[in-house]
Amino acid sequence: MKFIIIASVSYVVGVLAFIGLLSFIMWRNVFRDLGYGGVIRNIVGGVAIIWIVFGIFRWGLTL
Repeated sequence: MKFIIIASVSYVVGVLAFIGLLSFIMWRNVFRDLGYGGVIRNIVGGVAIIWIVFGIFRWGLTL
């Protein structure tokens, strides 16, 4: 369980750092260009995929 929490937090931090790096390189606000809702949806979707894959893996171990 600790692994999935670390993976989720690492994913969110990585995405935000990547978008921040893009903003610095392009001298534009990438959050505004992509739309704040789109960024949040992508982050939540990525975390959901991590939890789904982890759940299927754990379910497979118990069967």
